[in-house]
Amino acid sequence: MTNDGQFSGRVALVTGGGSGIGRAAAIELGRQGASVAVLSRQQARIDEACAAVIAAGGQAIGISADVTSENELADAVRRIEDTWGRLDAVVANAGANGVFAPLDDLTLDEWNHTLATNLTSTFLTTKASLPLLQRQGGAIVVVSSVNGSRNFNYPGAVAYSTSKAGQVAFTKMVALELAQKKIRINVVCPGAISTNIDEATHPRNIDRIRWPVEFPRGVSPLAGGPADPAQVARVIAFLLSDAADHVSGTEMWVDAAESLLVG
Repeated sequence: MTNDGQFSGRVALVTGGGSGIGRAAAIELGRQGASVAVLSRQQARIDEACAAVIAAGGQAIGISADVTSENELADAVRRIEDTWGRLDAVVANAGANGVFAPLDDLTLDEWNHTLATNLTSTFLTTKASLPLLQRQGGAIVVVSSVNGSRNFNYPGAVAYSTSKAGQVAFTKMVALELAQKKIRINVVCPGAISTNIDEATHPRNIDRIRWPVEFPRGVSPLAGGPADPAQVARVIAFLLSDAADHVSGTEMWVDAAESLLVG
């Protein structure tokens, strides 16, 4: 059966596509007609996500690759070209919380690992995708966090928040350059999301950190709790779509305004 959705005939790459926001984005793009390359590390998750994309009405291939490896990402893009001959959309989503620890307890290796997984991977994914994207133009969405743009009060998250702030700066810095190639790039900053990212969170001695003030906390009446990954995926799909063809270099918060509570 032909899927005549708005991404029909288009090809998307989703990194970190085996779970959470990435999986939801892959499914949403497939539902709207895209052929999706699901890139992740765990084969079982890749296979499950590909099956879900196909069940939603799209086409899918799975790619196991390390997003911190320039060579593996180049191989991934070559496989996309060999399979579909084009690339129209990229979701640079792969990432991890890493180690949350006091500054004097955080090691250089832990810092480097978080920056590589979250920020360097965004650079490498974008760079590897350019040869195919610039053939006909396209769109990129980077998945950052409110912890890299609005909230800087999470104990021990210095490496994580720095990497997420870097993603926002990267997006804005390259937007004008990529515009010359007819490529748009935007960044989404989700708040609390119901995902398994905490599996990759390693808190250590964060009870040593005490803020000198009490921040207001609460739940936005608009949300009532964490967002579902599908809610973020719909925003990603919008930013990749022709409906957003005049939107680039923009950060979009997806948190029901909750980050405004904790300034």
